[in-house]
Amino acid sequence: MADNQLILHPAKTADTPHNKRDLLYRLEQLGFIGTPLTFNGQQHYRPGARFLQLLTFLGCSPVVALGEPGVTGDEYCHIQLDGPSDQLRFVGGSNVKTPRCPGCGFHLENWPALIEAWQRSPAQPWRCPLCGKEYLLPQLRWRQCAGFGRLFLRIWGVFEGEAVPSEELLKVLHEVSGVEWQYFYFRQA
Repeated sequence: MADNQLILHPAKTADTPHNKRDLLYRLEQLGFIGTPLTFNGQQHYRPGARFLQLLTFLGCSPVVALGEPGVTGDEYCHIQLDGPSDQLRFVGGSNVKTPRCPGCGFHLENWPALIEAWQRSPAQPWRCPLCGKEYLLPQLRWRQCAGFGRLFLRIWGVFEGEAVPSEELLKVLHEVSGVEWQYFYFRQA
């Protein structure tokens, strides 16, 4: 079974809303999340009444499974609020594309080794061998296939490029948390 997710998180790694309860309450009031369910021993949520209006599914006729495991198959939609954690985390699956330097576009072919070094020393900058500028790893261009953060809103059952968050959803996340949000796609085979 593959895990496919659309993951939203605060755009700046320093911005982490710490009140998970307020965020969940607002997402429920908005109709994005519905009733709780247990998935892999963790609390997740069924899609709410307005789930399909708050995500824009792309393509001419997308198939969106809104059921439960065993009823609609492995790729059904459900939502998890993962965090907040004390430490900044890297989230990337088997779909991570080669990140690029934000200054010159240089491709970082050795990015897995850089992630391992970053986990030991997150404040250590990376110096681009092409343009010579220094960046922290979260500042690199991850091309919507990985992200860094302390809090992640995981929407399970969404394939890469299949859906994007609506402006309304992003606006509500900003209002309740006080920070801008962005998104990426996660796939783990």
